[in-house]
Amino acid sequence: MPTFKCSYPEYVNSKSRGRVEFHPESDASHRRMLERKLSEYRQKHPEAADAELESIDAENHVAILIDRSVASVTGDDKYKSIALPAKHCKPSAGPEAADYWSRQFPGWHMTEFHPYEGRAVMERLDADQVRTRAILAEKLKVNPWDIRVDHADDGGWHCQLGAGIVYQPSKHDKPLAEACVMVGRLGWFFQADPKTGIIDIHPGEPASFPKLVDFPFDRLGDPDTRDRMPFGVQLARPDEAARPAIVDWTQSLGLLVAGLAGGGKSVTINDIITMSVAADCELYIMDHAVKSTDFYWCRGWVTPGGWGADSLVQTCGLLRRLLDDISTGGARARAWQEHGWQNWYDDLSDEDKRKHPIRMIVIDELSQLAVGGKDATSIPKNPLPAVMDRMLEQQIISLNLSMLIKLLQIGRAYGYRFVVATQVASSSTGMPPALRGNLGNKLIMGARVNENQKNLIFNVPRDVPDIPDNVIQEGVSKGAGMAEFEGQPAFDFKTAFPVRDGLSGTAALGAALIDRVGLPDGFDRAEYLDSLNKNTPSNPDFERRIMDRIRFPESETYERIPWLQALKDKRDEAYAEFGGGSTPSEPAEPAERPEPTHVRPAGSGSTLMDASELARLMRGQSPVGS
Repeated sequence: MPTFKCSYPEYVNSKSRGRVEFHPESDASHRRMLERKLSEYRQKHPEAADAELESIDAENHVAILIDRSVASVTGDDKYKSIALPAKHCKPSAGPEAADYWSRQFPGWHMTEFHPYEGRAVMERLDADQVRTRAILAEKLKVNPWDIRVDHADDGGWHCQLGAGIVYQPSKHDKPLAEACVMVGRLGWFFQADPKTGIIDIHPGEPASFPKLVDFPFDRLGDPDTRDRMPFGVQLARPDEAARPAIVDWTQSLGLLVAGLAGGGKSVTINDIITMSVAADCELYIMDHAVKSTDFYWCRGWVTPGGWGADSLVQTCGLLRRLLDDISTGGARARAWQEHGWQNWYDDLSDEDKRKHPIRMIVIDELSQLAVGGKDATSIPKNPLPAVMDRMLEQQIISLNLSMLIKLLQIGRAYGYRFVVATQVASSSTGMPPALRGNLGNKLIMGARVNENQKNLIFNVPRDVPDIPDNVIQEGVSKGAGMAEFEGQPAFDFKTAFPVRDGLSGTAALGAALIDRVGLPDGFDRAEYLDSLNKNTPSNPDFERRIMDRIRFPESETYERIPWLQALKDKRDEAYAEFGGGSTPSEPAEPAERPEPTHVRPAGSGSTLMDASELARLMRGQSPVGS
């Protein structure tokens, strides 16, 4: 660094004291006089124009100046090390330093900036390096000199983050993926090591899905699938093996399956049901009566009394039975208390787990079962049937929601698991925070999901990747979705579709379970598979026997919730008083309930008085069909 010496006099004249010794190193007024003398010195010596006072040699009466702005530039035609001037020796001066030195050395760029050490490094970069570095810096929200980029042998880039930059996958993965496309094109991908700060960007083809994801029939009954259950595959590039999409039940007892009708919810749920049955889990089904035929295929493996999909009353009673069993006095609660168990996964032996198996509880059409609830505060004296229908329905729905929330809060310790399906997961459609918060595993079916849907479902929607456009353009998006699971980075997936021995869909799953776990006593393979054939009429005897085995009795609901009987009795009195046929066997059932084309449930045939029928009676007219 250029050094300059400016001599100053030993004595100066003072107005008050006359001639005195000159001490600019200790006297403030003398220091100001020295600064004026230094200004005169710089004017006479242009080469010292940028020099700053470095020290004072009082013994020799010399002020020493150093020009740091052009000092100590060392290196060669590819690398220069620069000693920074004082004004650039602070972190906020990085942009100014980069601009200044780039103008001093055209074609060179600052690649290192160490303000506290007072040095910087300049290097020659080609146009592609400059462009790539700028894109990465903008996406990762860092300075360009905090990223070193070098050409890689595969045509991509080898990048190194500066020592002060910590790579955080949750924060940086998504913008870095976007940067890969900008640096290269669709299909380019990265590998990042948070420990070393090394990022490798590779050329590649876009990740996609196969046309059909085969259901893993060979994994049925595999002990490893009981707690970590595969149901599809994640995105993969053409030269890669696709990783399985897995629900890890040890991380959360609940799986929320959202998506509009036709998006693939049923296929995903059926895959999970099949894996669960093969893993010796107890199976419970709750659904709106109109949609319950979606689960007729798995009735052979529903726990006796575990079918709560014929009415709201039935759903309510089954939830209460499950809750009572793990509440004070319940059989499972007593077993836990006797043994001091706190967690099904950690505390029970293999023998105890077989005695108290996992309970897989599937709740479909949540909005039909848990929306619009309201607790009754009193019973009107002379209500119309429609009033009591609505009051009973609202009370049951309110109970459904409160019991489900309670089960989710405490059920994991007792080996409970839940699959809850809904089209839209907002508070107004039955998904209050207390319920949503206990469903730690969340997925949305569908290739095109808007931001509003993602915000309703996911905890951190910005971290959940959208289905890539190339998947949609390639025509392989059927069955695709996006997932945010506990203990895993968010990912896109495609659900497995079952095809086996000439059978597909639920028929293939049913046949596989027959082979794997068999059927209940009294049922054979031929009649069961025939019940799944939509082209043949149902067997009334089979329907009666299968439903008698699994149907939850509505009468038990009123036994477990006695005060609900009072609302039912008042409803029945209203129907008896106003006439119009027999009282309905259940609340909230549509007046015209569609029957499945291939199955007719036992016990159907009860009638409900709809609003138009009631209006005719109120006007004194005869009922329709009389």
